[in-house]
Amino acid sequence: MKNYRLFSACMLFALCGTLTANATGEDTTLIFEAGKKRIMVTDNEQRQRTEVQVYEMKGYRDSTIYEKIFEGHYRDGKSHEQKKYVATVKIPNPRWRSKHFEPHWAGLGTGIAGFSNEGDAHDIPLKSSGSYEFNVNFCEKAVPISNRYRWAVVTGLGIRWTRYFVKGNRHFVEIDDYTYLESAEGVRYKKSRLGITHLTLPFLLEWQSPNNRLFFSVGAVGSVKMASSSRVVYYKERGSKGKEKIDAGMTLRPVSMDVLAQVGFNDCGVYVRYSPISIFEYKKGPELYPLSFGFMLHF
Repeated sequence: MKNYRLFSACMLFALCGTLTANATGEDTTLIFEAGKKRIMVTDNEQRQRTEVQVYEMKGYRDSTIYEKIFEGHYRDGKSHEQKKYVATVKIPNPRWRSKHFEPHWAGLGTGIAGFSNEGDAHDIPLKSSGSYEFNVNFCEKAVPISNRYRWAVVTGLGIRWTRYFVKGNRHFVEIDDYTYLESAEGVRYKKSRLGITHLTLPFLLEWQSPNNRLFFSVGAVGSVKMASSSRVVYYKERGSKGKEKIDAGMTLRPVSMDVLAQVGFNDCGVYVRYSPISIFEYKKGPELYPLSFGFMLHF
């Protein structure tokens, strides 16, 4: 009688939808699909047991998941039914196309370079208006962390050239593993500058407005020293000029870290950069903490 009812149900399923039969060992499984329902009937002759499972199709954007809503068992003339609904928790993978989110790191920028009022900045006669930095950020990558609120972590690579110009006849030089700002005698300097070139690696948290026009980002920028030098341009006899490289390397830190904040509109932005770490190694030079303001054109 059991087999007759099972055969009748399968014939009815075949008239209304798609029926697939699979036989593996002791089990014979019939799979029926109609609309958004999938019904699986499994018959085990040895255990004299028949199982019926009903699944309902659920769509989540670009994926399809079947969730079990009913399960029934028939054995030794007794039946057992259980209605169940297993909710599937789908953790979305936030992703934005380039037209939806454009990070703001890659680009060209320039700014005024100087030192904060901390440490020994008051002892350095810096030409604040003449000191500058130039940034070339050549690659970027955004990792979205919120589709709804439009936040992303931004990283990339860049190069920063910083030039600090000193007033008077003074120059930076390393003596006995310590960098001093020395005075020159018998010569008049036209320019005296400390130049540092860094490779930069940002780790920024960026927010954008829904129309992608307004943006704000803040975070840390690691920097690795690539080159450095202390150079002067001085006056010679009869008004001619001479150039000289005083020192290279010195006791500048090989690795440092800055805090960067920037805000802008479309592809233009302004930034503030501050380093809580002195440019010279600990107790190997004056304590000078970089502080700069600038403008960026992103691409």
